[in-house]
Amino acid sequence: METGGTGLQRERGFRMNAFVDKLSRYEKVRISTDELQEIFGVAEYGAFYLIVSNLVEEGKLEPIKASRLNGRMPPLYNRYRIVREQNDPAAFVAEIRLLNPGLNIEGYLARPQVYRKHREVILGLSRYLWHHPELLAKPMSCKERSFSIWGKEKFLEQNRALVKEVLEFNGLAPGFLHTYDTPEPFFEYVFAAAGSTKVCIIENKDTWFTFRKLMRETGKNIFFGEPVHVLIYGEGNKITKPDALREYAREMLGQQEAAVRFLYFGDLDKEGIRLYARTRKANPGIDLHLFVPFYSLMMKLASDRELPLSHDRRDIPVPWEEFLPSFPLAEQQRMQEIINSGRYIPQEVINYPVLASLLS
Repeated sequence: METGGTGLQRERGFRMNAFVDKLSRYEKVRISTDELQEIFGVAEYGAFYLIVSNLVEEGKLEPIKASRLNGRMPPLYNRYRIVREQNDPAAFVAEIRLLNPGLNIEGYLARPQVYRKHREVILGLSRYLWHHPELLAKPMSCKERSFSIWGKEKFLEQNRALVKEVLEFNGLAPGFLHTYDTPEPFFEYVFAAAGSTKVCIIENKDTWFTFRKLMRETGKNIFFGEPVHVLIYGEGNKITKPDALREYAREMLGQQEAAVRFLYFGDLDKEGIRLYARTRKANPGIDLHLFVPFYSLMMKLASDRELPLSHDRRDIPVPWEEFLPSFPLAEQQRMQEIINSGRYIPQEVINYPVLASLLS
């Protein structure tokens, strides 16, 4: 009969094996504690500390003492070295055979060491080809496609050389991912100035560019029944300068601020909420509101996927009172759950095909 202690030990072993597996997929030898916490997906520091301590004890991680302690309690070192095991490459054979047949299965079976290097990229790509191959027929920005395949909006730009190598090894054309670049934009895009103008402020460049691209391609500008006459790229804190929107309405659009309605759409994360609150505070009297249906859609699209871990660990209050009242109670609770768990939803979850389906 199995004792409670033995059962707990086995459960702990399973959990630790999952973290060891995540380490094995990391390409580099050295890794920062922030990167460790992100790939482990553990937001609570105390739990993360115990995992790292156990991995050090088991010889899977070695602290780089020259990196110094991170200043938190209990302390960890800022960087660690991953101790690679000399595993038999044949251990990957069963996994390789389950790849989508459009990939170079025979090539990986012949060279499993290459598969080990490509593993994170190729597993995401294989899942995409099994479940969402139709999405490759429509373009997406690099960050949109990155989040769509790997669940991280910056994965593609951070691993361009490796992704290129994976595509070449699998005989896939450079344009296989069907992405478009988003060059540095001007501050605004004017679709049409009207007597009563609606301006959509967008936090991120890729999303701004996708809105602009679709509106220019289709000649349409209505989302969720709201006509959008002007797109503004928020450019971080630029949008939060005192009276920036009031001056924009008067000087750039040639209208009194009362004739202009501003709709705000950003990431669903701590800083996105703070940016909105600071923008409101900097522009008193302006008709500024959240573009609510887009946030509701973000949560719907992200409901069945693992969300990325937020890098924002600053102890700065989230101004919920400026944000939550715009949403139904169930959505308010879900938003707080996501952010309080250390996760976030990037704007890029609403990508080109999604946005195209909304435009009228």
